[in-house]
Amino acid sequence: MDANETKTVVVIGGNLGSSVARSLHDNHEFRVRVISRDPSSAKSKKLIDSGIEVVQADYRETEQLLKAFKGCWGIFINIDSDAPNFKQRIGPSELQMGKGMVDAAIKAGIQHAVHASLPAASELTKGEVPVLAFDDKSAISKYLLEPGKFETAAIVSAAWFLENAFDPKYTAAFGGFAMIKDAEGYLTWETPAMGNSPESVPWLAVADDYGDFVHGVFLDPQRWNDRHIHGVSDSSSFAEMTTKFEEVTKLRDHALTGKPARYKEVKKGGLSAADEFKTKEVNGLFDLMHAIKGNFFNGVPTEHNDARLLKKAAAEARQSDISLKPMTVEQFFQKYAM
Repeated sequence: MDANETKTVVVIGGNLGSSVARSLHDNHEFRVRVISRDPSSAKSKKLIDSGIEVVQADYRETEQLLKAFKGCWGIFINIDSDAPNFKQRIGPSELQMGKGMVDAAIKAGIQHAVHASLPAASELTKGEVPVLAFDDKSAISKYLLEPGKFETAAIVSAAWFLENAFDPKYTAAFGGFAMIKDAEGYLTWETPAMGNSPESVPWLAVADDYGDFVHGVFLDPQRWNDRHIHGVSDSSSFAEMTTKFEEVTKLRDHALTGKPARYKEVKKGGLSAADEFKTKEVNGLFDLMHAIKGNFFNGVPTEHNDARLLKKAAAEARQSDISLKPMTVEQFFQKYAM
């Protein structure tokens, strides 16, 4: 492909995919094509309204994927692990679906691939702490990275979503922060500890940063080939995170105190989510974190520099005037706290 020719990147996948699509769309070097099972959905319509191409395809149907992938230079893959069929083991697993996407991308002639992954729970714990979504995503990554499949391939693993503070699936499981006050009037983040000391949790501002990390990889795919990149915006303890939220709301509201927030540690296995599958997953997450000493990214300490380099590269390539640095926890709450 000519260096000056517009490169089409096909994007699959949820909130991470939306962030990737919006970042790449802000750079005339790329054309973005988003795959959706329902192009009439509200999320798809938002992308279409912003000028992004959205095409329909069933992720399970190879011929539909091949048609959607035609003429694409790169692919970003992220499968929604919360789909009920995966949890209930109905139909193809996430791993089977992911492999099918990889195979279709190769057959369509796509050269460069990026996958959003998670820690290999069973492998890291010798089978003691299996987490279905984590194990399937990590297995897809291994498959995608096998030699000879793509000219380049990279993994950009997503850290802990800061947006979970405003997602009912997680606020219900984690004590109510930052939406539901407890009986004492606090917005409480209530989970087990992360498992490292001093505690350090890698946080990700999905909408503001993740897409730029992937954008940065596509700007220089050879440099990032075969790399496992930590998609992290900022790090702090759970207690520091809730304190920063309270301080931000205090300044924003010009009040003597902000919205009262706190962290309460609970024992492992003590979380309860909206359904049995999510309950098993969130408790399994903390069992895994303790088993790997709180090192979220496949058992190794969080590395911030790659994300900073990628953010800067993407910010410089985008038309919009955005920050050259990943978002801090304070900046996230300044922008999104209600």
